[in-house]
Amino acid sequence: MDRLANIIAFVTVAETGSFAEAAKRLNLANSVVSKRIKDLEEYLHTRLLQRTTRHVRLTDAGYLYFDHARKLVSELAEVEENLRFANENPVGELRVSAPVTFGAKFLGPAVSTFLEKYPDVAIRLFLGDRTVDMREEGFDLSIRIGPLETSSLISRKLARSRRVTVASPEYLRKNGRPEKPQDLVKHNCLVYSGVNEGKSWPFLVNGKKHLQPVAGRFTTDNGMLLAEAAAGGCGITMLPTFIVGPYVNKHGLEIVLEDFEEEPLLIQAVYVQQRHLSARLRKFIDHLAEYFAEFSG
Repeated sequence: MDRLANIIAFVTVAETGSFAEAAKRLNLANSVVSKRIKDLEEYLHTRLLQRTTRHVRLTDAGYLYFDHARKLVSELAEVEENLRFANENPVGELRVSAPVTFGAKFLGPAVSTFLEKYPDVAIRLFLGDRTVDMREEGFDLSIRIGPLETSSLISRKLARSRRVTVASPEYLRKNGRPEKPQDLVKHNCLVYSGVNEGKSWPFLVNGKKHLQPVAGRFTTDNGMLLAEAAAGGCGITMLPTFIVGPYVNKHGLEIVLEDFEEEPLLIQAVYVQQRHLSARLRKFIDHLAEYFAEFSG
């Protein structure tokens, strides 16, 4: 029994949640992957995976084993990479997650220039505004905007972006201009539902953070739709300038409550703490930091 091959098969199935996807990634037949998992479970005398017709889930023992096995496989791959390619380019795959709008608007050129520079690295980029579980879902890197919800991740600052409150001139003529955050209770606020603070917008009042409750008739988890709605005179919204900036410049949206604006949002690259950071991940983080060094949001 090739225990290492079996462990790699298990880690890949656990990361992908699918025997078929794991087989594709390992370039093996489904039956071979299934056999390797079965041999590993028999060797350990315990069930690692719960299989149904649609899903593969880790058992409690599987979670415990996966946590250690993934570190083992990752560290072994890093040592092999350093030995085999000490004087060459890094190789391997990076799984990266990023918010939808930021990723779609800004990551394409950053990724393409990196891939051109390092032709033996592959990147699988997943766009979504939910906060992924990096360990459980097998991500190497995640782009996060705003404060981190957990301190268990390592972060590197890439850039900053203002978060501004905006409305169209037409809306402001009809409904008046808010002079302080509390005035927003009188307005139709266009609410972003993708963050915890969605229904309460953050401001600085007398030097202290103030969460102002807001409500309105349009709520969505897509910032571009909110910017479009604001440009159409639908209401007031709060968005990062990397989303709404072009609407301010080209569509005439006006920034309001600027005197109460919080500190700019941090845009960060975050990753799980590990003993040895792979060369491909380290170089990708360095590349992103250099690429976004002049980013103004």
